[in-house]
Amino acid sequence: MEQKKQRALSAIEERREQLCGLSDALWEHPEVGFHENFAAQAFCRALEQEGFRVERDLAGIKTAFSGTFGEGGPVIGFLCEYDALPKLNQTEGTCYNGDGTSGHGCGHNLLGVGAAAAAMALREEMEKRGLSGTLVIYGCPAEETLFGKTKMAEEGYFKELDVALAWHPEDHYCCGEVCHKAMDSIRFRFHGRSAHASVCPELGRSALDGAEMMSVGANYLREHVPDGVRIHYSYLSAGEKPNVVPDFAEVWYFVRSNRRRIVDQVTERLIQVARGAAMMSGTEVEWEFLARGKATRINTTLADLAYGCMRRVSLPQWEEPELRLAAGLGESLGLPGTICGELTPPEGRELPGSGSTDFSAVSQTVPSVEINTVCFTRGTPGHHWAVTAQSCSSIGRKGMLYAAGVLAEMGKALLEDPGLLSRAREEYLTRAE
Repeated sequence: MEQKKQRALSAIEERREQLCGLSDALWEHPEVGFHENFAAQAFCRALEQEGFRVERDLAGIKTAFSGTFGEGGPVIGFLCEYDALPKLNQTEGTCYNGDGTSGHGCGHNLLGVGAAAAAMALREEMEKRGLSGTLVIYGCPAEETLFGKTKMAEEGYFKELDVALAWHPEDHYCCGEVCHKAMDSIRFRFHGRSAHASVCPELGRSALDGAEMMSVGANYLREHVPDGVRIHYSYLSAGEKPNVVPDFAEVWYFVRSNRRRIVDQVTERLIQVARGAAMMSGTEVEWEFLARGKATRINTTLADLAYGCMRRVSLPQWEEPELRLAAGLGESLGLPGTICGELTPPEGRELPGSGSTDFSAVSQTVPSVEINTVCFTRGTPGHHWAVTAQSCSSIGRKGMLYAAGVLAEMGKALLEDPGLLSRAREEYLTRAE
């Protein structure tokens, strides 16, 4: 069994230095959504060197790309992400030392490289064994805004795939049964009339008043929504000086639920709140949907396959430096200070998730699965400087290489067994919301 495990990882092990170097380079050049120029170019160069046919600027997005190898069916897709988050810069360490610039606070430097590594290893396996089929690596920007894959799916990408394989760094192992929430991303813009706030306030109509009254109404709305609904917001514009009545204000809302129809209902009520706030403040309001994401369509056939492959590939073994890092983060953040080592079997059912992802757009297009592997210490909060710190650590790198091995094993199994694809497709068709 051990020899089989090592064979499955050999192509990835041979590239270990190259893959970790690419992941670290992305970590050192964090770029937020739609600005991932360094990352996209680095991936395209690496894929071309590995024999993939690269296409750039997909769906009108400069930092979206694809890499294709082979021809004919089956067509196996791998999903890369590589966008960073604002204000989460951090060096490796156990105490915050960031400077307020962007950082990989969601581990997408690991995610993108791990997915690409799986396809690279599977390409080599296909050549050595004469396996037929097509591999497609999709470079998907701006996941944090729920826009990248959503826009690409709307433009017709992913439809040629028989199956899509993905992963995400986490503090635990999961074989892909989590249903991420559907989400609306909406910007509300209030337009008023400026005036001197002290000399002639009666002439002004405060756009900020409109935005604030909307937020008051939204917070009262929370009492009257179904369980599991999440509503959160941030102000993008709120005036410049206290003595000028603001003629413009903008507030950005996310509305989430595990069911798309509930998101639609709550969003409609939120729009009514915005209209009422505009009436009360004597302003006008307009809104723009940045994304309207669906919930994840899980696939237990693929989750079972993932679990089997996760068992076959050797789990990372944590050594003294990694245990010290975990203990230090635990002391700094009040966390357990340990690293997860348990691999739990699938439950055969949909598990409700708390967050949202544009991976769900792909899962609604083709049979898909997203696994999680341990790259962070137990309890590490998401979108946090501690994630950034560990995304360049040996904990993160080991989790990335393990994920690559698992995805490569899954891809090989799908190429070898047409029945797996048939069962995954059948289940996909029965799980429409």
